[in-house]
Amino acid sequence: MRTFLLSMAFLLAGGILCGAQPRPTEQTLAQRAAVIKPAPAELRWQQVPWLTDLAEGQRLAQAERRPIFLWVTGDDPLERC
Repeated sequence: MRTFLLSMAFLLAGGILCGAQPRPTEQTLAQRAAVIKPAPAELRWQQVPWLTDLAEGQRLAQAERRPIFLWVTGDDPLERC
């Protein structure tokens, strides 16, 4: 118990002496969020009408004479498809 209390005292003193930062205010957090929030141009991919049905995608691509962007993934990224 004595060792625990001594350890806690050192940790608290270390935080005070090293200039531990106070918790950020709501205003500070809002400013940080505004800086990292994606711009509308960075979210244009969300407007693409993505399809999950390959047959439907092939039919639509052929009808519109467009190429297909196929993104395939599995549970294990190193596993063979």
